[in-house]
Amino acid sequence: MKTEPDDQARFDQPYPLLRSFVRLILPGLALLLVVSAALTMYGARQLVEGIYLELAMRRAQVIDRAMTEVAPEPWQRLKSGDAPGPIYAEPQGQLLLAELTREVRELDLTALKIYANGGVIQFDTDTGRIGSIDRSAAYVAAERGESSLVYRIDPNGSALYELYVLVAVPGSAPVVFELYEPVDHLNALLWRAGAAAAGVPSLILLGLMLAMTRMVVLAQNNITGRAALVADLRTRLERLVSGAASRAVHRAVGTGSGIRSARARCTLFYSDIRDFTSFSEANEPEQVIGFLNRLMAIIVDEVDRAGGDVDKLIGDAVLARFQGDRGEVRAISAAREALRRLDQTGFPRGVGIGIYTGDVIFGTVGSADRMDFTVIGDSVNITARLCSIAARGELVVDTDTVRTAGDHGFGVEESVAIKGRRERLTVRRWRLDAPETAAGGGVASDEPPLP
Repeated sequence: MKTEPDDQARFDQPYPLLRSFVRLILPGLALLLVVSAALTMYGARQLVEGIYLELAMRRAQVIDRAMTEVAPEPWQRLKSGDAPGPIYAEPQGQLLLAELTREVRELDLTALKIYANGGVIQFDTDTGRIGSIDRSAAYVAAERGESSLVYRIDPNGSALYELYVLVAVPGSAPVVFELYEPVDHLNALLWRAGAAAAGVPSLILLGLMLAMTRMVVLAQNNITGRAALVADLRTRLERLVSGAASRAVHRAVGTGSGIRSARARCTLFYSDIRDFTSFSEANEPEQVIGFLNRLMAIIVDEVDRAGGDVDKLIGDAVLARFQGDRGEVRAISAAREALRRLDQTGFPRGVGIGIYTGDVIFGTVGSADRMDFTVIGDSVNITARLCSIAARGELVVDTDTVRTAGDHGFGVEESVAIKGRRERLTVRRWRLDAPETAAGGGVASDEPPLP
């Protein structure tokens, strides 16, 4: 018994929670982790740069106050933009130059530049550049009061930060200080600040990701296990009902509607074990069940092989149906092959089979608490009656079905009385041990046997 492929996938496949989590959620969490760490590091970097610019401003102010105390007159002239050469040639100017050089060492600066208005370098640790003009973009921004930080590589290969700050003291001209700090100092601080600011939240988020992944894996295992149990239960239950019943249930699940009845024309197959009652009386129940299972396995196998659907097993009887293209041919072929195989096994009891084509109703019967999906109609009763008049190893089929399927090996027509019906029915018989004859003739047929 088989279900529709779409229904099979719908009912058997577990929800791919883990795959959805890995494809949709986990990348988002990973992106969130990266963005969070990047933003935190960026914020920490901005904070550190702000701190260093603030420190640079304080150092510049310290230098400004110190020079105002040591050499106020040449310092004010220098800040006002007077030419630095003549100033440094004077005794007070030489003192100013020496004090500026000493401040650079005490403040542990790599280098220092002081600009007057217009970008003129009034002081530089590299004295050869004193008096030159340098109007870089960073200087111009600092001249407007916007402190800035520039990364650069020194000619000796060391990495430096240039810190531009504007010192504007009331009563004197504003000047721009350019202080040089080694990158190592800033990077060390940046790492410590960034690691503290970004590391802890990132570790927490990473831990949550791992915990969620573990939880999803366990949930997926549980879902998959439950789906496997449901599929196994469905498979076992479907063995107890017909394929039509299974498909009807599949279609009804989730729709909120019941299983609807439908009228259809089909070829019915009914088999029954001859003299089964006496066999049951003479043998133990275990032997009876074993015999019954082996015999019915052959019949069900041939019905499935021919594309039929077993509607139900009724004690020692089998009711099956064949619909669709060449249903009559397939039903007769299944019956013949089943009788041949049963004859070869040497079972203590044989089987008689009846086949009839007619209209039936597919639907449920019973109460709301207990239902049975089956085929109902006069055609079912006729098929059972035809089976009842079939001897061991014999197939009884109505003449219309034989005519549609093709007259291959059946006996002559005969009119039989069907219990419960006033009109007689014309049938034809096929036996394992009878020669294949044409209709009404008793002469061996030249037509090939029915497949």
